Amino acid sequence: MKGSKTIVIRYIVMLLIFAVLTAGLVIFFSSREPVVYSAPLKPVEIIRPERRIIESAIDTTGYIEASAMIPVVPFVQGTIEEYLIEPGMDVGKDDVIAVIDKRPYELQLMQAEAQFKAVESALMRTEPLYESGAATQQDYEMVKAQHDAASAQLELARLQLSYADVVSPVSGTVLMAPSATGSIASSEQPLAVIADLDELVVNISAGERYFSRISSAPDSLKITVSSPEGSVSEADVVSVSPFIDPTSKTFKVKARILDPSGFTPGMFVRIHIVYDSVECSTLPVSALTAEGAVYMLSSDNTAESIVFDRMASDSSYFQIPEGYESTDFIIRGQNSILSGEKVAVVSGENL
Repeated sequence: MKGSKTIVIRYIVMLLIFAVLTAGLVIFFSSREPVVYSAPLKPVEIIRPERRIIESAIDTTGYIEASAMIPVVPFVQGTIEEYLIEPGMDVGKDDVIAVIDKRPYELQLMQAEAQFKAVESALMRTEPLYESGAATQQDYEMVKAQHDAASAQLELARLQLSYADVVSPVSGTVLMAPSATGSIASSEQPLAVIADLDELVVNISAGERYFSRISSAPDSLKITVSSPEGSVSEADVVSVSPFIDPTSKTFKVKARILDPSGFTPGMFVRIHIVYDSVECSTLPVSALTAEGAVYMLSSDNTAESIVFDRMASDSSYFQIPEGYESTDFIIRGQNSILSGEKVAVVSGENL
């Protein structure tokens, strides 16, 4: 009996100790201040708008052409006795580039001269007889007609003989010289193709969405042409096609190269056409989020998202409306925040 009481007393003591410990823990934890976790502010870098000129432009490619490529076709046929040109040679207007065998045309001229002299002699005899009434009007008119025909034949023979010396109709550079001494010259094959390399053009294909802007003010375009070798020149508009090709949805613009040095027909070139420019407040394109928005920063460092209407832009900057000149915009870190979230402004090297 005594042993049972001892066991009961032990249990009671243990329960009292446990109750005291539990009460102590409750009092300890209830007296502590609650800990609230605050996430650190996300770091961002800011920038203010800058004024600059934004150019709206088209970038395309093309090939250099001569403004006029003149095929030199002989007016008479015959064997080429002298061929005086080769590709790349500069020639002047009326320079002889080839000589065709003249003997057939010299004989033709001699025959025409003899015929003319005979008819002229007959006219000189008939004319006084007609005036004195010894010859009829019909006889006189027949001899006069023969004289006129012989005179025309003589002029034709002289002209054909002169054509045996084939001359350049323009000053320029020989692009093609497809013939040779000993070959047969004919009107079916040009003896040369000559171009003025000081008058070079480039034909540009532009998309139909630019048609109204370019065709309405072609003289305001700023065109720059550059070659892979580094030659650069401005160009002036010569003509703008009055229609759009319905198949390719493009239209043609022909421009004249202002500084042709360093360019040659057939050369591949890159073309930059500025069709509009505006001075405005701008932000770098790096300030845009993936959705095309930007974040402004308020005075209490709260980021606010805004989407501007589409305005002028180039590869590096885009225009924003006036009135935001003193506003801070987030340029780095904007893709990891939400509109209305507070942020921490840091310098670029600490971001």
